[in-house]
Amino acid sequence: MSNFETLLGILTNISFYYAIFRVTAPILFATIGCSIAEKSNSTNMGMEGIMLISAWTAVMVSAKIGIPLFGELWGPFVGLFAAVVAGTVMGLLVAFFALKMKVDIILVGIATNLIGAGATTFFMYVITGDRSTTTSLQSGTLPQLSIPFIRDIPVIGQIVSGQNILTYFSWVVVFVIAFLLYKTKLGLRIRAVGENPDAASSVGISVNKTKTIALAISGCIGGFGGAFMSLVYLSYFSSGITAGRGFIALAACAMGDADPVSSALTALLFGIFYDLANYASSTNIPSQIVAMIPYLTTIIGLVVYSIRRTRLEKKRLRGEEMDEDVKELTAEAKK
Repeated sequence: MSNFETLLGILTNISFYYAIFRVTAPILFATIGCSIAEKSNSTNMGMEGIMLISAWTAVMVSAKIGIPLFGELWGPFVGLFAAVVAGTVMGLLVAFFALKMKVDIILVGIATNLIGAGATTFFMYVITGDRSTTTSLQSGTLPQLSIPFIRDIPVIGQIVSGQNILTYFSWVVVFVIAFLLYKTKLGLRIRAVGENPDAASSVGISVNKTKTIALAISGCIGGFGGAFMSLVYLSYFSSGITAGRGFIALAACAMGDADPVSSALTALLFGIFYDLANYASSTNIPSQIVAMIPYLTTIIGLVVYSIRRTRLEKKRLRGEEMDEDVKELTAEAKK
């Protein structure tokens, strides 16, 4: 069978499309988390580390606290809550060091990623004695949902229904954050601080407070992504479980210009490539090509990010390409 026939077989397989949503969900959570931080002009480079710490926390709490206290059904939900709290705390720590201690936010993000990779592996061994995975723990998984009526629709029901509860929630988050950014006063403040902090400050908006809130929300959403990896994608934690998804999210955020809906569609594109790589790994397509697919798309995305970032910075300095609501705020500040 030729590589073309193999690829065609993958693309006509319903399970391939079902898996796309499952694979996309953690990337989507991380992407939306990066987007709201980017809107405040606070790049959350530490998303990978936040997801790792959240994934580790989810498993440990679910296994050590959740199941004995609440039974196996509720254990993973307790772990999910703990993961979200951990992600939020990490977001606040990034804000503290970047805004209060005046450390470059990119360096803070790199440090977060290094701490996430090292600390989770170290404490996993200290607590469980496991060196690479927590398969010795019974942490459980979050449930799947079968949607009435939709599940009976041919093809569509097989793709959409039966996904995990967090998979559906990941798409809810997209529209919640879009509403927050474009329809609420907090969202206007976040966008104003990101586009023109001086104007925002002149009308009484606390720049650091607004950026802190944005980074806390970013970490919170990243916590959902980390929990997905260890409570849905796998039923345990393993070293490097996120496999670069935090960096892929940065690329997706850049390619979507930090807009929640556009970034979500870009994340979906990355999810398709990731899923394609997973399916192609079991075929006769050379493994080197398969392993390259997600990372090649990430590199392309990061190049786009660098180019767009430079252009946006030049436009920002000239006062161009400003959001209409932010323009009104700026005009008010000049009066």
